Amino acid sequence: MKNQLLVISLILMLLPTQIIAQKFKYGYINADKILAEMPEIEKANKDLEGYIKQINDYINSKNDEYKSKLADFSKNEGNYSELIKTDKQNELNKMANDIKQFQIDAQNDINKKKQELYQSAIVKLKAAINQVAKEGGYRFILDNSNGQLLYAEQGDDVALLVRKKLGIIN
Repeated sequence: MKNQLLVISLILMLLPTQIIAQKFKYGYINADKILAEMPEIEKANKDLEGYIKQINDYINSKNDEYKSKLADFSKNEGNYSELIKTDKQNELNKMANDIKQFQIDAQNDINKKKQELYQSAIVKLKAAINQVAKEGGYRFILDNSNGQLLYAEQGDDVALLVRKKLGIIN
């Protein structure tokens, strides 16, 4: 009984030092940089450029239409009755507001489309990071894409391992 108590006491005394002595393995990565290297992102960017061009062409045609009507109004303003002048000014104001609102909506739509196009690459990158973490015994892998990682040992950069896992490099 005394021996069991002694063994339990020793285990309890050594347990905290074992926990403290255990070294956790941390890694870091610049996920944005790796994403930019992925073929899926290159294709997504091309698709996004086409999407943006279509929207910009539409906005440019609306702006051209607005400028044409504004020029016509400025040229003929003196010939219009007050009722027609007010109606044309209201029409021009509505067009300008509609163009501004469309630009805001378009930006939101472009952001949504970008997220949609990037999603599969992001999922693939996360899976590769998870595999590297499990295979390498990393407890944490931090992303320093936003520049918030203040210090890290060079050896803790797992970007090369993730690039290999994604097939970006051999």
